[in-house]
Amino acid sequence: MIDKPQSILHVLAPANVGGLETVVRTLARGLAPKGHSVEIAAVLDVATNTFVEEARESGLTVHVINSPARSFIPERRALRALLAGKSIDVVHSHGSRSDILDIGVARSVNVPSVTTLHGFSATALKARTYEWLQTRGARRASAIVAVSTGVADKLIRNGASPTLVHVIRNAMSSASRTVDRVEARQRLGLGDGQQIGWIGRLSSEKGPDVMLAAMAQLTNLDTNLSFLGDGPDLARLTQRAEEMGIADRVRFHGRVPGAASLLRAFDVIALSSRTEGTPMVILEAMSRRVPIVATLVGGIPDTLSPAEALLVPPDDPSALASAITSALADSASSATRASRAHQRLITEFDVDAWLAKYETLYRSIQPAIRNASR
Repeated sequence: MIDKPQSILHVLAPANVGGLETVVRTLARGLAPKGHSVEIAAVLDVATNTFVEEARESGLTVHVINSPARSFIPERRALRALLAGKSIDVVHSHGSRSDILDIGVARSVNVPSVTTLHGFSATALKARTYEWLQTRGARRASAIVAVSTGVADKLIRNGASPTLVHVIRNAMSSASRTVDRVEARQRLGLGDGQQIGWIGRLSSEKGPDVMLAAMAQLTNLDTNLSFLGDGPDLARLTQRAEEMGIADRVRFHGRVPGAASLLRAFDVIALSSRTEGTPMVILEAMSRRVPIVATLVGGIPDTLSPAEALLVPPDDPSALASAITSALADSASSATRASRAHQRLITEFDVDAWLAKYETLYRSIQPAIRNASR
């Protein structure tokens, strides 16, 4: 009887877009056709956002819990009421706020819980404090998922029991929706020359300043850089590009809906992150056979080897610039690495296998008495 469908509630405080949000949406959309009841509780301080609307448009049930950013009591009260009105088998939390506040609510009403730790990306003291609180909150869950061995190791060093921690790396379909090179460039307003793509949040942990510094060293190449994404450092980065004299070769596109489908516009995707979990943009580029240059941080070494991408140390603009130069100068070798990365995606990051691991984990934390009665 342990193979009966589960009733799963994902809880998160979602941004409009992001890797965490992509994972949650993929999990929910992947498990529902397998017979599971999957719903989402989205904690917002506004009426709705892009994540909520896209999830609803895809047929998912989303409960919006309106809670001001610094007011925690309404959130916990609303989640408790939601759990009281439903028969939920698993609460699955994502993100520091949900781990700190909501795992305890599930535990107080005897609902098993899972948390996925999507990575540690804090560089400032305040954010590091939240991560410390998150790791302590996660230890109250019935099971903890780490998206990379690095995340798992840090959790265990910070006091999580090894028996609670399960490494389940993120996944991506090898047949993801893709726009061809010509149309993708037209949509982004790009020319015919060599194009470097950078996708992510414009904030310190993602290293967009490192990417700009590397771009400033690419003086011998006729190439342009596109930043796809938004974030708190946009104004500062725009000014910095002007100061470096490279503003004419750098475009800040802001948030681009369906950005992953446009990756073939680029000759190389560059990641300049200082810290990561398992970045979804890596898997998205692997899916579309786009050459990758990335920093050796977080879960990236779990995902790519030098046979599949050019990997460089973090916070090293010269190394990043050199690797990008090599990738652009030898397109045949870049294509070979991209093809190998695509094959690795198929063999190691298959979505169905990923979903099955979560199904197994959900069932493993169900009380024996509940399983016997189902």
